[in-house]
Amino acid sequence: MEINTNNHQRTKLVRFGLFIFQLLITTIVTFIIASALHTQSVLSGLISVGAEIPLGLRIETVFVDFVGLLPTYGSIVFVGMLIAMTVAILIAKKIQATPPEHATEMPQKNRKSALWVYTLAGAVAMFTLLAAMHPILNVSIIAGARGFTGLLTQSIAGAIGGAVFGLIRSRTNKYS
Repeated sequence: MEINTNNHQRTKLVRFGLFIFQLLITTIVTFIIASALHTQSVLSGLISVGAEIPLGLRIETVFVDFVGLLPTYGSIVFVGMLIAMTVAILIAKKIQATPPEHATEMPQKNRKSALWVYTLAGAVAMFTLLAAMHPILNVSIIAGARGFTGLLTQSIAGAIGGAVFGLIRSRTNKYS
């Protein structure tokens, strides 16, 4: 009996470790895309008012922003994705528990359903984080997220991160 308990605890620990791995990859992908889009948005604004920014400086600025934004924006993205992907897992499990019309189509249909859930969760997480920060701080801390286009690009970064989470999860977990 004690062996079963240890195996069960080990299985739970492995599943938690996989979740953290999936979440870290998701956060990294989302942050890199969101940060690069933010930087290019700000630089485009400067160029539109006459600033000359050579390609080398644009690329260098992306890397400088990665380092500068990582402690704050990276942490915020991690927390947002933690909440969003946890909720998405629960929703995906609920969808998988709902039997489709044809039992032979069940695995393929459910995988696709789960992927869109994770993708949507990532987009909603980024949108919610940025929309919630403005009233709290009375300023958008991510200049590239000001306005509709900025919010949209940051949400797209979240959607891509969510899709990555779903794809990794479907390959590393028995139940995605």
